[in-house]
Amino acid sequence: MSDFKRNTTFSKPGSISFQIGLSLVELMIALALSVTLILGIFIVYTDSMRTTRVGESLARIQESGRIGLDIISHEVRMAGYQGCSDSYTVPIRVVAHNPPPSLTPASGEDNVYLYNSGLRGWQVTGSTQSSWDSGTDFEDLGIIEDDALPGSDVLMVQRARLLSATVRSPGMGSATGSIPIDDPDGLFGASAAFSSGSLLMIASCEFADVFRMTNNPSGANKSLEHATTANSNSSLSIAYAADEDAEIYSLASTVFFVADTGRVDDQGNNITALYRASNSFPDSATPSFQREELVEGVEAMKVQYGLRTDPSSNTINYVDASGVGATDWKDVVVIRVGLLVSAPGNVLQQDDSQSYELPGALFVASNPAAGQQEHPSDRRLRKAFVSTLDIRNRRCGEFKQLGTTGLWEWETADENSGDGDPCN
Repeated sequence: MSDFKRNTTFSKPGSISFQIGLSLVELMIALALSVTLILGIFIVYTDSMRTTRVGESLARIQESGRIGLDIISHEVRMAGYQGCSDSYTVPIRVVAHNPPPSLTPASGEDNVYLYNSGLRGWQVTGSTQSSWDSGTDFEDLGIIEDDALPGSDVLMVQRARLLSATVRSPGMGSATGSIPIDDPDGLFGASAAFSSGSLLMIASCEFADVFRMTNNPSGANKSLEHATTANSNSSLSIAYAADEDAEIYSLASTVFFVADTGRVDDQGNNITALYRASNSFPDSATPSFQREELVEGVEAMKVQYGLRTDPSSNTINYVDASGVGATDWKDVVVIRVGLLVSAPGNVLQQDDSQSYELPGALFVASNPAAGQQEHPSDRRLRKAFVSTLDIRNRRCGEFKQLGTTGLWEWETADENSGDGDPCN
């Protein structure tokens, strides 16, 4: 009885009773407020994630566009470079077997001018997919001809590239003698970057020769041979001397184009990229280009070429590659390069309906009009990048035909203004 009395409470009639806990209505209100709060947090989170993804995609696009244009501009600005020898007044004497078509002398000649082949461009369309490269250094090479995307352009730059190896004093004993060299970086040898058969150029400020090395240099006192086993003549233009600014160069023929990588992103979108193909100049009638992917996400490259048709004027006329005549590439003094770059993944809330302007082309999302091109209508972020690049090794003035060939040689500079600038 004592335990029962101790644990039991009684309420007197008329007294107020208290409820402990929540009623059903209060519980429903609390749940509704909680759901609203959680939904708000989720919306803020998803918006933040979307903003982060857009920011990351934009940063990636900016980096890709910058890197792509930097690589192209470095090559373009050096188009036609051949050391201290002036490419307009100093022809290159080619004695090497199997030079590329762009460096093959015309019949009856053994000289070429590098400004004739320093820069070339092509437009690739669906109808010219298998023929646009006719007569080029890379004709019938599937890695360029078949893979270059229709609607994009192809750009080739040719120049000399100075090597770290130098002519060792005192230099050559005679024009047919070997070329003594100092090779601090080990560029020459049987297993080195340049071995027997490699195409090289030696040039001073007044002469230049392209030849094939016919030995594998070794030992402390290396030398380069240029025998008739891989050359039409074992005699160079002069006996190059170390104290006459003679330098050794490799030849660089670089082709830029856009192609499909064969990969897809997480949403199944095809990934394209900017590619570079470099000619290794083998001693063979069949050229050999090594292709490498440079920048992922490049969907198109368009190029316009600035021609100074009036030597006495600074007026530049920009045209597409099809507007540059076969003998007019020497007159190109500036180019405009444009890249259309996208980032992988769908980050936009709606399909991209923007238009993007590149040199000579407007890319639209759908139903392109005449002269326009179509970009993928998806939710990827994309941006256009355009740069104007001066070609350093260009002059203004007059050219004359090289004999009866289709090539041209420099005749006179246009310096009528007297200010030292031949282009004014």
